[in-house]
Amino acid sequence: MDDLLDERSRELTHFGEPARFDIRMFPLLTAERPTGVLIDSSTYALREVVAEIGLQFKRETGYDLGPFDPSNPDYQGVLINSQRFSATFPIAAGAARFSREEDKWWMDWVWVHPYERGTGLFRQSWKEMERLYGCSTSTGRTRPP
Repeated sequence: MDDLLDERSRELTHFGEPARFDIRMFPLLTAERPTGVLIDSSTYALREVVAEIGLQFKRETGYDLGPFDPSNPDYQGVLINSQRFSATFPIAAGAARFSREEDKWWMDWVWVHPYERGTGLFRQSWKEMERLYGCSTSTGRTRPP
């Protein structure tokens, strides 16, 4: 039995930290709690959270490219604040990535934690993103002004 546990422990370390099967929300202790569902991710620390959520998106969907590079100014990230779980600080339960294309910003992907799916959080965040960033009438893709 000990050999089996040792073998399984070695195998588990292969998955890395956090384990590939972890799905997390991110408490943002240094961020202000927003009034809406979106959190400004202009600081590098919050951009890193968008990158972490992007990795969860990548693992779930099999997306083959790095979904967000926090040091690349051509990417803009939006964090989606949990509405199901409440604290004095925001808890990021999702994120979206925008990229620049011909001097326009386009939404590339959005990911919401499974606990928040089906709660209307995405619908609320979509409305806020459209209000904040506008919507392209030619393609229906969302873009900041």
